[in-house]
Amino acid sequence: MAKKKTKRSPSRKQGAGTRSKTKSAKSVSPAPVASEGRLGILAGAGDLPWLAVRAAIRRGETDVRAFCFTDDPPPPDLTDHYERIILTKFYSSTLRAFRKAGVKRMLLLGKSTRDILYNKPRFDARTLLLLARMVSQSDYAIFSFLADVVEKEGFEIIPQDEYLSELFLLEGRYGRKLDKKQLADVSFGLDQAREINRLDIGQTVVVGNQAVLAVEAAEGTDRCIRRGGELFRNKGAIVCKLAKENHDRRFDIPATGASTLESMAASGCRVLAFDAAHTFVIDPLAFLEEAGRKGITVVAVNPALEQQDTQYLKRINSRTAKYTK
Repeated sequence: MAKKKTKRSPSRKQGAGTRSKTKSAKSVSPAPVASEGRLGILAGAGDLPWLAVRAAIRRGETDVRAFCFTDDPPPPDLTDHYERIILTKFYSSTLRAFRKAGVKRMLLLGKSTRDILYNKPRFDARTLLLLARMVSQSDYAIFSFLADVVEKEGFEIIPQDEYLSELFLLEGRYGRKLDKKQLADVSFGLDQAREINRLDIGQTVVVGNQAVLAVEAAEGTDRCIRRGGELFRNKGAIVCKLAKENHDRRFDIPATGASTLESMAASGCRVLAFDAAHTFVIDPLAFLEEAGRKGITVVAVNPALEQQDTQYLKRINSRTAKYTK
């Protein structure tokens, strides 16, 4: 999968990191107005849904509610904003709960796995018919199809970063400087991540010596990292994670956090590269501090510039970025 790169002038400096001349990843969305209706969060596992709840409350949306389809308990101080639903009963449980609560706007956040569909699921009849109408049951296809269904039912799905723009990092290298082989592996890995996204397979690849060691599929990011890292443990594998090109920001924006670092450290991976403007970093400051303690270098990139400019990664690697909130 060779790529043609042309020289391009260095990207503009922005604080300690860099930013391309596109929309800022840390731009703040305007506060919603009351007429837009109550906000509901269709919540999977992990911290993202609750970070969004807190952000919405800070912006004055005190009646925000998280509709959770996993067994994860809510934070103790947010139990009043919690409601349990059954996602596979999409009409009789999920949409009914949203309507009963007066929700008009919907956020889709949190981890979900294929176990929901394949491990003794409890479907209602209309959900079974819905699944039967899907041409593909890949993650992106499911989300796209459900988004159309939900909007036809009268709900608005808003972008996932509407309340979470502070979770993006500036472009830059956070941690130890990479050597030439690692830089080449990052470039190679980003190419492979683009391709598996194009094929709607997954978002993450693990590479080493410009060979693919593992590709994320239904098993999820952490298992992919551990599987690939173990094959290259003594040399330190590279993990690359990207969203699809022209990604629909209403769903499946990539995310990384403490569990990613734990999986990388356990399997000997040493570099994590991802799209700065399209990857949520859970608790960015704590994340970068923990990456430093584990000896993991974090590289936040602009994939378009990396693809076009042979010198881009070298410039990113030439200076250490500092996180500023």
